[in-house]
Amino acid sequence: MGGTMRVLTIRGIPINVHVSWLVIYGLITWTLATGYFPHALPDVPAAAHWANGLLAAFLLFVSVLLHELSHSFVAMAHGLSVRGITLHVFGGVSHLEDEPPTPRAEFLIAVVGPLTSGILAALFGIAAGLGRDVLSRPLAGTLGYLAWTNLLLAVFNLVPGFPLDGGRLLRSAIWKATGSIGQATRIASMAGQAVGWLLVAGGVVYLLGGNLAGGIW
Repeated sequence: MGGTMRVLTIRGIPINVHVSWLVIYGLITWTLATGYFPHALPDVPAAAHWANGLLAAFLLFVSVLLHELSHSFVAMAHGLSVRGITLHVFGGVSHLEDEPPTPRAEFLIAVVGPLTSGILAALFGIAAGLGRDVLSRPLAGTLGYLAWTNLLLAVFNLVPGFPLDGGRLLRSAIWKATGSIGQATRIASMAGQAVGWLLVAGGVVYLLGGNLAGGIW
């Protein structure tokens, strides 16, 4: 991808940030500071809302990076090369040099991402629950937000539409049944297009209902 900057390397995998990431980072911070945290923590000063927004948005993308690293590590364990990971406006993507060698490899590479997000959701949830008595309320609120967002990330990625992880799981099942990765890719991609159009329709419904922010998202 053009417009990217390398920020670090993990186990030989370049981690890149696309310029669009700055836009979404700022937008998420603003949404949290002006919408979520004022309702979740009404007795906390506005400056704390912005500080928590910055921290939560950053840790959200750390969570996305861990999700993508899990894909990359399992891919490397199956002999695939990883060109890098890019964080961008829609989250993140792992750039693999080639297709998985077998349906089983495809399944394992795909399923580990939602599994990682689910584990992060549980860990953040436990930390938020314990932290209400030990940590500050703003920090506990931030951890609670991260628990829910990681859970949503895990569930959304399981939607059976390629190239989401759920679409790759669907492709692995069709590939196993038919023996053809080409046919499996076509079917999974059609499912991905259907999911995309459903999201567009959902946005239109939000807009017609007067929810501008929800429709744009």
